[in-house]
Amino acid sequence: MVDYKKYSFSFTAASALIPETLVISEEYDRLRDWTLVRESVMNKNLLNKVKEATIKREFTEVKKRVMLLTDGQLSLLVNGSSDDVRAMILLGLVKTYHFLKDFIVEVVRNKYLVFDKPLHDIDYIKFFNSKVLFHSELENLTDSTKKKIKQVIFRILEEVYLFSNTKIPVILKPALSNYAVQAIVEDDPFLLNCFLFSNDEIRVLASNYKNV
Repeated sequence: MVDYKKYSFSFTAASALIPETLVISEEYDRLRDWTLVRESVMNKNLLNKVKEATIKREFTEVKKRVMLLTDGQLSLLVNGSSDDVRAMILLGLVKTYHFLKDFIVEVVRNKYLVFDKPLHDIDYIKFFNSKVLFHSELENLTDSTKKKIKQVIFRILEEVYLFSNTKIPVILKPALSNYAVQAIVEDDPFLLNCFLFSNDEIRVLASNYKNV
């Protein structure tokens, strides 16, 4: 089924924001009130930024991502291992930005599952062009914006260890702890698509964790 939901590209001004997400998530875990979290982040400059506009922009993007995580996922983000942290940040990203999710599921995952791990520019270009027919917002993007979107997506996927940091990225399957798998399955097993699991693997994991 084609997803006609309008794509948002606000991530282009932010990337994965791993340190910033950790700081903001820890404040939210402590305060449990987004108004208080924003005041704390702004007044104490917890993100350690020079410009107030940068703090506001990054806070807004991180808040959108963290708000979509379940309590169990937030707990892993705040208290989990480095692998758990990257996994939950990737989860927040794909829940927030459907263009990124579609790219991972339709291109990155499909290539990985047939052992075609190098990711070439043409793979992205074909994906982008395939979406124009169903997403008119893509038609109005300038060439520079299109280039920026691609650059930031590739950078994000390097930061969460889905891509190698090489001239031609190589697709990597994220390391998920049992806790991370459970937190994802309890939310929606099909989100494991974004972590490059096969349909058979998802079916088994969904069955194993359903009654845990």
